[in-house]
Amino acid sequence: MSDNFQAVRTTATDGFPVSLLGQASSLHQRSLRACGPSSGNGQRRQPRSPRGFTLIELLTVISIIALLAAIGATVAGLAVRKGREASIRAERDKLVTAIENYKAELGQYPPDNSRVNPSTRLRENAHPAIHALYYELVGTVAGDQGRVYVTADNDERLTAAEIAAAFSGAGGFVNSVVAPEKPRSFLRDLKPRQRQEVRLAGANDIELLAVSAQDWPVKRPEQVQGAPLAFGGKISDTKLLRINPWHYVSTRPTNNPATFDLFALWPSGRVVNGTNEYRIFGNWKE
Repeated sequence: MSDNFQAVRTTATDGFPVSLLGQASSLHQRSLRACGPSSGNGQRRQPRSPRGFTLIELLTVISIIALLAAIGATVAGLAVRKGREASIRAERDKLVTAIENYKAELGQYPPDNSRVNPSTRLRENAHPAIHALYYELVGTVAGDQGRVYVTADNDERLTAAEIAAAFSGAGGFVNSVVAPEKPRSFLRDLKPRQRQEVRLAGANDIELLAVSAQDWPVKRPEQVQGAPLAFGGKISDTKLLRINPWHYVSTRPTNNPATFDLFALWPSGRVVNGTNEYRIFGNWKE
């Protein structure tokens, strides 16, 4: 009798077997672990939200992006400038070749825009940028007993009076023939922007050879530092102030005394004493 009573006490507590109480306690602990940590008062802690960026971190990221954008813009601008400079050199070399071929065929270099200086009685270049180089290199056909000149492609027509007004008294062109003879052309496949049409006082529209890379960047050519004046008082077309012409001198040239000077101006991007500074791309220097 006493043995049976003792057995019952060791296997039950308040009517529940000890084995069942152990299983319930184990399940309770697992449930707590699954629900996450709790506070000291037994309440469940709320999970933390992800941490955001601080103001300093945001400013740092913005600064890095701005720096990368500035570097990219600088590199892109440098690439554009280098490309334009290469284009200017290529156009210059093509013109130099055409002029030398002209000399080999006709025995002289194309005449520039020159006149006799009444003070020195010497022939000097009047306007380095206003010249008949385009007409001399493409060739013309003279008609009406030398009173009219038409380019080989029939695109331009000038009278002898207009030629004299535009080019310091020259009454015609050296590289010119009488129909039906075909003129000699030394310059072909020009880009549209390599020839610019302008109007001078006393003359019809004339063609000038121009740099195709960029128009003239300033409104007043006399502001060009260290370069000869491109234009004089004969201008009647404001468009002439916007194109970037090739400068040509064959009368007593400064840099190539035995041949000719051919050059173009290109903005360096710097301003010195309020004046735009330019690089000179000539057939004697870079």
